[in-house]
Amino acid sequence: MYTEKRIPLLCSYDSDADTAYIYLDHPIPPAAAQRVIPFDPDQGMFNLDLNPEGHVVGLEILGARSRLPPALLQAILKNQDQTENKP
Repeated sequence: MYTEKRIPLLCSYDSDADTAYIYLDHPIPPAAAQRVIPFDPDQGMFNLDLNPEGHVVGLEILGARSRLPPALLQAILKNQDQTENKP
């Protein structure tokens, strides 16, 4: 049975690379311990990261400014600012 529930997700954004990352598991295993599956192969703009068991642990979004809803990107940036400014 499917149950709907809102859960917090850890998200990050790198403005220099214009890349967002949505963590579905944390911490993400080192690159050598995971598999990356690109999709939208024409543009190569999204990558799914899988752990060794084949579970999706994260989603990387390249060109995030043009691909994410502005409200989501703003929420990620606001959260990052608050986290970085904690004593």
